[in-house]
Amino acid sequence: MNKPKTMTEYVYEELKSNILSGIYKPGDKLTEISLANELEVSRTPVRDAVHRLEAEGLVSLTPHKGITVKKLTKKDVQDFHQIRIVLEGLAAKLAALNATDQELELFKEFLIGMEEVYDREKEHEQYKEIAKKNVEFHQMICQIAKNDMLTKMLDSLSIPIAVARASNWTNFKERKNQAMVEHREIAKAIISKDAELAQAITEKHIYNAWKATEKSIEEENQANQ
Repeated sequence: MNKPKTMTEYVYEELKSNILSGIYKPGDKLTEISLANELEVSRTPVRDAVHRLEAEGLVSLTPHKGITVKKLTKKDVQDFHQIRIVLEGLAAKLAALNATDQELELFKEFLIGMEEVYDREKEHEQYKEIAKKNVEFHQMICQIAKNDMLTKMLDSLSIPIAVARASNWTNFKERKNQAMVEHREIAKAIISKDAELAQAITEKHIYNAWKATEKSIEEENQANQ
């Protein structure tokens, strides 16, 4: 039996999901009162949840100014994408080399579900479920790559990756669609067990995400000038 969530856990998960799916955009100003009213809870669990989000680097708290959804700098984006290109490329290569036939069948089943979610949400302004499947896609590749250290290193980048995705998917709707095209190409290479191709396509996929995020940040900065 699953342990019931506390009110703070519920609020934390809702707020985090809203940040990582672009409902709350980088730079957005939030207040405890507005969040409590939105989620129909008291301010105490909101306050506790916000402190957790601050510790994870998703929001900043400023006295008398409230809560601000964190914005990535161009240097932030450059730093973690340079690392992510190497790690995700290696994960795809190892997945193509190490995945068993049974694991590849499960991967194919996951891809069918991902396509179904994409078809439902591709025209929507909100994309919570697509974002969730996007994360699961990369996690599954890492899982079948069978390298525990690689998994830990990628896990450490999960928050900035999700924030970057929220930024570029929100500002450039087509990036969400292009990412899906690239995911299909990555999956095809892994299922075909073409390790070098899987690595090359994945590295290109991460590079494209990097440049889309940089462009998104530049446009956000221009809009705020």
